[in-house]
Amino acid sequence: MTTKKESKPYFITEEVFSQIRESIGSCIPETGGILGSSDGKHIDYFYFDKTANVTGATYEPDCNELNPVIRRWHEKGIEFVGFIHSHPRGAIKPSNPDNLYTKKIMKALDMEYFVSLIVQVHRSLKGEKAKLFAYGYYLADPSRYFEFGRVDEANSGFEFPAIDLDADRNCSYQETLAKKHPFSKDELNERNKKLFPEDALARKTLAVFGTGGSIGFVLDMARSGVTNFILVDGDKFEPHNMSNQRVTYGDIGKSKVEALKERILNINMEAEVRNFCEFLDNSITDEDFEKLIGDQLHKNSKDILICACTDRFEAQARLAALAMKYGTPFMAPQIYAGGVGAEVAFSYPGVTPSCPRCVLKSRYDAYKNGYKNTVTSECTPISAITHANALEGQIALMLLLYHEGDNRYATMLDKVSNRNLALIKMSPDAENVLGINLFHDAVDDTYSFFGEVVWIPQVPVSEANGFDEDCPLCHGSGDLTTLIGKITDTRRCMEWKE
Repeated sequence: MTTKKESKPYFITEEVFSQIRESIGSCIPETGGILGSSDGKHIDYFYFDKTANVTGATYEPDCNELNPVIRRWHEKGIEFVGFIHSHPRGAIKPSNPDNLYTKKIMKALDMEYFVSLIVQVHRSLKGEKAKLFAYGYYLADPSRYFEFGRVDEANSGFEFPAIDLDADRNCSYQETLAKKHPFSKDELNERNKKLFPEDALARKTLAVFGTGGSIGFVLDMARSGVTNFILVDGDKFEPHNMSNQRVTYGDIGKSKVEALKERILNINMEAEVRNFCEFLDNSITDEDFEKLIGDQLHKNSKDILICACTDRFEAQARLAALAMKYGTPFMAPQIYAGGVGAEVAFSYPGVTPSCPRCVLKSRYDAYKNGYKNTVTSECTPISAITHANALEGQIALMLLLYHEGDNRYATMLDKVSNRNLALIKMSPDAENVLGINLFHDAVDDTYSFFGEVVWIPQVPVSEANGFDEDCPLCHGSGDLTTLIGKITDTRRCMEWKE
């Protein structure tokens, strides 16, 4: 392989555009074909894969048909340069399976560059209305791609950036990009250096359990200066996740934690991200949890924020108990049915007198009495999740920066220490749907409609405070530090006793 320091342009000929529109552009997704170039510059050959195995949702090339074509092209001096195929409406980027397939081809054929064209077929099936989007892969990191944008007869060209393949053969695309635009942590923090104490956030750890709806929140924290992340989620992204999670077609099939890790590192290349593709269940002991978090759990537990972003109440309850046992700050967001409202419960040992179980007593009681959750994310608009993510980010900074220097977040927690349940009204009819009057009681209707956040006063659950029992977790003591090291096995938290 030779070193190629110059850029690599390609131009699609009008004849090829015409052939694509008459074939792929006039068929339902997914159909495809291969692309060739006679001079290394113009894509002037196209072969329609008419015998491929297609379902309307998947495209499987007929390799028995295409491989002989590629060989014949080679004999004539025509270079095989890439694939073209159509995607369902709205999906304009290569999917994860596309990336994996491309990687295999490039490795097998030792291709320096690979062109991928994605076709958006118009519902009329008129080829002239089809839209083409160009992408390019580079051998050093074929799992990533360059986005060249839309191409057509009037704008037929695109160009790979200049790359030294010998020097960068073992570099990822991200590393190659960093050579052109060197990553600078100072530049990342330039706009926030007067807002956040960088040294404080750099030593904090965000432990996030459940990384679907929380993507926006986690990425906001990376942009704010948090550099240490622990991500735990056993799920992979599915097509339905695109409607109300910040994912794209290219994320489908990926592990949620792997996909989020990639995005964090695309913001801060120096971030430390440990990801675990598993669920928190009773197979994971407290000792396993200690190993998962690491030595910081015992050295300075208040530098760790446990975020229970999972939609499983059992896991949230377990994480609350773990936070109490090890003395860490805790935050648990929840989106209500249909996205009409949301909540964020939080605690901080020695500051908030009520533990998460005190705050959510009615919910614990409901599960104790056999309640089974049937609420899903159906009919929840992405804007509701984004709204909740924004509040999560502000509360997380309030917890992470508590008494850390002179900044606006350093003393926020002192002002709401006994109001550690925040509710967001995200629809005008939220009270009727949810059956609560908190928003009406807290905010004058003259000025409110929806979008408000109210901070609900809490008291420890104890007989002294008028309850029929003491909280089974914190015993209503009002001092959460007394629980540190005292809970024997948090897996018993769903037995409604310590």
